[in-house]
Amino acid sequence: METSAVTSNPEEIRQRAKALFCAEQSADLRGVIAEKIEDLRHYDVLAMDRVVAILSWGRSGSLLLSSYLDGHDDVMLLPELCGWRLHEFFERYPALAWRDKLLAYAAFEPDYPRFFEGQFAISPAQYYAAVQAILEFYAEWPPEFLESRRAFFLFVHIAYNLALGRRPVSSQPWIVYAQHAWGNVAARQLVEDFPQTRFVHTVRDPISSCNGMFHFLLDALPEPLPRTYIRAPYSALACLNNTDRPHFGMESRTRTIRFEDLHRDLAETMRDLTDWLGLPYQASLLDSTFNGVPWVVARDGKAWSGRRSEQIQRHSGDLSPKDRALLFALFYENFVAWNYPCPKTFGNPMVRCMVFVSLFLVPMKMEITAARVMFKRRILPALRHGNISSVIRCLLGIGLCRLKIIGILVSVFFRRRASGTTLLQVGHGRHSYGASQNEFERSLVK
Repeated sequence: METSAVTSNPEEIRQRAKALFCAEQSADLRGVIAEKIEDLRHYDVLAMDRVVAILSWGRSGSLLLSSYLDGHDDVMLLPELCGWRLHEFFERYPALAWRDKLLAYAAFEPDYPRFFEGQFAISPAQYYAAVQAILEFYAEWPPEFLESRRAFFLFVHIAYNLALGRRPVSSQPWIVYAQHAWGNVAARQLVEDFPQTRFVHTVRDPISSCNGMFHFLLDALPEPLPRTYIRAPYSALACLNNTDRPHFGMESRTRTIRFEDLHRDLAETMRDLTDWLGLPYQASLLDSTFNGVPWVVARDGKAWSGRRSEQIQRHSGDLSPKDRALLFALFYENFVAWNYPCPKTFGNPMVRCMVFVSLFLVPMKMEITAARVMFKRRILPALRHGNISSVIRCLLGIGLCRLKIIGILVSVFFRRRASGTTLLQVGHGRHSYGASQNEFERSLVK
């Protein structure tokens, strides 16, 4: 996904920000602002050009990796997905002055960023005071810098860090950025603004990643739109196909980490990552937190934070044996390159071709599940109310989704057979399943 070029009404977002900070605008925050101005003297803003962008491959633990970096004393980050729309916001509101952008970003869309609600909420008064401190401290700096995309990115992170009351040990800390807007344009912009940018991609066993992405799109969203859950199977497959390679021209500054290693070899994985970044290793890298608060994952009636051995296992509840065979045939190179178990017979191109030809026209279990959800949530209520046009639109949507899935399956298979694909590379040795894992590998293939 590339960043959006759509412009929006600046006055509307300005008014939303005004309403969001209504109480803070009338409060006496002079003392708090003065303290934050003193903290700002610590930052060498012009020299801050170290960003590590973390990208996901489906449901592959990118936020988990970010959470492990949260407690490092030379790192700044926004929790969860609060920062992934920074570039989109900057492009949507080019007419907003820099001072308005810093407040208005906190009012951008109902879902993200969630600065002031949820388990990682910060004080609106502290953020407002931080922004006011930035506006005062840098008021005389050149407008071409203050109005730049780079300054906006930096100042949102610095304001958030000031609101937390944190101060990194160095004047040029690393910024950890959850770059969920995958795209070559977004990556290139990041490197233009921050020359020392590094990219860390998280990957996962392709079957578990596809299963998890589908489950997330179908069930995890609070109130998914009809087109969201009927397109969930297509979106899951498209994600697997479109984000399994490094950004163009960024190979030398790219690292890949497997989801399973974050749950099995966490200390070694984080030590390797910090060595690559030039960050000193710290014990806090083993704690999964945002804003210093444990990041708790709740699923299927269970809750946990950080490492969990059960997560290493292959998860395929939303995929039939036929679906798994199709994924083995389509993404065989991914299984091999990332050292995930795959039946050896799929190493034969003729076998993969035969499996694909015999299965790609048959609906996947994901499609059947999504169609059932559509029937339950949309078609049955429409029938009860006599809304035949809605029923027809839903049925057409199901048919269109089937055609789109056929299209992407054919495209993926023949493109990979004809020209291959440049995949993310995962280091072997310490990052591979060793001989002692044979039993574990056999269990994954089942």
